[in-house]
Amino acid sequence: MQFFRLVYALFFAQIALGAQNMASRLANLGLEDVPSNVLSSGVLNDTVVFGYTYESVMNVSKIPWDSLTHLVLAFFQISDSGVVTPKNSNLSPIVDPAHKNGVKVIASIGGSGDGSAIMARVIADSTARAGMTSSIVDTIRKYNLDGVDYDYEFPETIKQVQQLYTALKDIRSALDSTFGKGKKILTTTLFSSKGQFGPNVPKVDAKPFSDIVDYGLLMSYDYFGSFSEISAPNSPFYDVPGYPGLSFTSSISAWLSAGWDPKKLVAGLAYYGRTAIVNAAGITRKTQFMPNSGATPPGGPVDKIAGAWTWSDLRDPQNGALSAPSEARNGWQRYWDNSTQTPWLFHNESLTYIGYDDLDSLAIKANHIITKGLVGAMVWMIQYDYGRELESVIQHYSDACSRITKLAYDSRELNSLDPEDEGDISGLENDGIGYSERADEDDNSSLDEESSTHRINDIELLYTSGSKGNGKSRLGYIALVASTLAFLYY
Repeated sequence: MQFFRLVYALFFAQIALGAQNMASRLANLGLEDVPSNVLSSGVLNDTVVFGYTYESVMNVSKIPWDSLTHLVLAFFQISDSGVVTPKNSNLSPIVDPAHKNGVKVIASIGGSGDGSAIMARVIADSTARAGMTSSIVDTIRKYNLDGVDYDYEFPETIKQVQQLYTALKDIRSALDSTFGKGKKILTTTLFSSKGQFGPNVPKVDAKPFSDIVDYGLLMSYDYFGSFSEISAPNSPFYDVPGYPGLSFTSSISAWLSAGWDPKKLVAGLAYYGRTAIVNAAGITRKTQFMPNSGATPPGGPVDKIAGAWTWSDLRDPQNGALSAPSEARNGWQRYWDNSTQTPWLFHNESLTYIGYDDLDSLAIKANHIITKGLVGAMVWMIQYDYGRELESVIQHYSDACSRITKLAYDSRELNSLDPEDEGDISGLENDGIGYSERADEDDNSSLDEESSTHRINDIELLYTSGSKGNGKSRLGYIALVASTLAFLYY
């Protein structure tokens, strides 16, 4: 009996360990875990991974080429006349190895602060906007780039949203006419909160924007920090109590409900955390949500970014807060918050809080990207990794997409066989994921029918009181075959 008790104990201990190791669960994601509408869309066969790096740094040795499809160089400068220039005049040392590894290189213009302030002035002036469009084309040609990321942070009025739309249309038209339709990539960054193009503008119909660009890069981070009322995660998976709409899942749902095509939506993953100094009177280690003092803590030991610690900072061998991905040191204490599905650190002596992402929380987010049928993930920034620890989650994510695509195709082949056929499938062609029958598609999130609308040029503004939906998709009969294949596969 003691032997069997030991076996049972080990068995359940293994289950508990597996439940905590979300990265491992992502690596073992099966066909039965993915909604049927996602499988039938074929989006997992077109998965993309964008990695941001500072254009002026260009440490090629730290770029995980095998995990990326697109490398984004941030940020090219822009003048008030619309002229776009890189900070580094020689981009060959990074563009050449990227192309050799099958990775596309994108120039990002704008960014937070002065860059976007200049962009706002440029797109408001037709002459400057035309100059910017022409300069983007010249820059792509001169440096052998594959496209441009239009990082405007962020429109403050509906008029500026319209100007953004016009600018994107102009750039799309110029890229297609110069290089050929669809030959060059156009992306735009998306504000993290509630499907709005900026924090102070109403929600608009996002479909016209989605139709123009190749991808929308969702900045699903920077929800909380030293600038917030309370200490809370940089990128909570679920909403923080009392702060609806400020989370990874809510932002994705909001942009989908606003009309953004999931096949063009790329969700952001942060390789850093936000810090805060909490009020001593509000300290409790029963929750990570404590009143902020308003002070901005100094940066970490490596990257030294005020108000933030990168993963490199956290894992620094001498002065980092983590001796291992889940083990705190140097006076820090690590906790896991189930309500937001994120880890957090607290230093009692300095009253400093860090809300960040690790392997487990990133794997949870990557899993959601797959099950929601989004086209991919974006990393800010790849040089913030320590070794290739966080990049391992990206590898698991890409592998899972490839594996599920293969399983889905194999199950399609199996279902298309004639019952009297002995099994010859040589005549079948790999034309993507498809089924002779498909389960009902997910009613992800539809806008309230009582929403009022207002038309401004090409953009339909949607003043909504909320959304409804979120019905669960059903795999139907295909799950029977899929689960069998998944079992045999593993």
